[in-house]
Amino acid sequence: MAPAITNPYEERQTLLLERIIKNVDLLNEALLELNRSLSEINTHNQEITIVSEMWNGYHRNVDFNLQNMDMGVNSGAHGA
Repeated sequence: MAPAITNPYEERQTLLLERIIKNVDLLNEALLELNRSLSEINTHNQEITIVSEMWNGYHRNVDFNLQNMDMGVNSGAHGA
């Protein structure tokens, strides 16, 4: 039988693969933490968006009422 051919770089390749796997695991953990943080930020931003929409509605109502008050005052002055 012929002797088995061994790869002289096998040990080095194994060490490199172990390092790559370790780094991919660390990257995966970092991405999971990033996703958790982004989820918290999105929840916080959703609350800000709701307040902003409420404020815009309030602002439109105030503008509408002020314009109607101006029209009422002007109409009353001309009618007198």
